Amino acid sequence: MSEEDEPQRERGIGFTSELGLNMEVAGDTLVGRADVVQQLCIPGADVLRPSVLLAWADSLCGALATERTLPRVCMTVDLNVRVVQPIPVGTQIHGTGQILKTGRVLTFTEATFTVDGSDEPSAFVVGTFVASPRPEDEADSFVTQVITGSKERRRNQTPIVPITDILAARTVAPGVMEADRNPRLLNWVDTIQGGAVALIAEEAALSLPDAFVPAELDVRYLRTVRIGPMRATAHAVGDYARVEVVDAGNNDRLAAIAVLR
Repeated sequence: MSEEDEPQRERGIGFTSELGLNMEVAGDTLVGRADVVQQLCIPGADVLRPSVLLAWADSLCGALATERTLPRVCMTVDLNVRVVQPIPVGTQIHGTGQILKTGRVLTFTEATFTVDGSDEPSAFVVGTFVASPRPEDEADSFVTQVITGSKERRRNQTPIVPITDILAARTVAPGVMEADRNPRLLNWVDTIQGGAVALIAEEAALSLPDAFVPAELDVRYLRTVRIGPMRATAHAVGDYARVEVVDAGNNDRLAAIAVLR
């Protein structure tokens, strides 16, 4: 078995592990800290990407949601980012993920992000999770790993390359981006991580003529990208950009809808 064939569970890497968020348990919450570096920011704007906030919230809240469904892993249904104050490069950010409600089917969560030196939230992300319907999609308790696991499993390094290099997307046309299903984008059950889907949607919107710096990002996850490449197509609609993400290698099956404002 080659390294590319090894499950993400064994290799301990993945898209979110390369975004520099370090997490620890705090009571019933997960908290994380990260440095806002240029590699995580929108080029030319020097502010943190909403897609990075979404990916961090997916880690903080997804791990808590999975605690409710173990041994089955939780899948992300939707994540909604609201940036209250732009988060500039050079700051340090603190995030807290919590469960709002768990029902028989769905778990509702919220992650709040503040920058050092301020008590007011700079951004918040609400999300919904559901247990995977596939019995083979099992996970270990991340909370237990944080408390008792090795340091290497919970410490993530600040990225030294732009996260778009990890995505390795190519421009097909203005508003259209495409990325292959490569190992660095996969999660523990070998599907493309939600943060990577959000990033390609964001990139598609940013490639539109007269693109804006988004302060809101909503993503609805409809199905996984199992073949690839994934293709994101953005259309401007007034003050919004609507993006469809499809699995181009699987008859263009719709994988996600994103809306940026």
